[in-house]
Amino acid sequence: ISSQLLVLLERFYGKPLPQRNIIFFLIIMALSLPSFSLMRNLLGEEGSQHDDQEQQAPDGGDQTPQPH
Repeated sequence: ISSQLLVLLERFYGKPLPQRNIIFFLIIMALSLPSFSLMRNLLGEEGSQHDDQEQQAPDGGDQTPQPH
């Protein structure tokens, strides 16, 4: 898709774009970020929820959490 979008942009521009590689990279980035977000939503955030939550002592006291 990125390659086809680059060719389409070049047709609108009328000639090969200067800095073609940078523009191609930006197109890939613009398409990959929403793709990764979609995959995260579809697959669920299994491991990230546990890592982001602060651990509390079982008795509710002021003990510091121990690393795994």
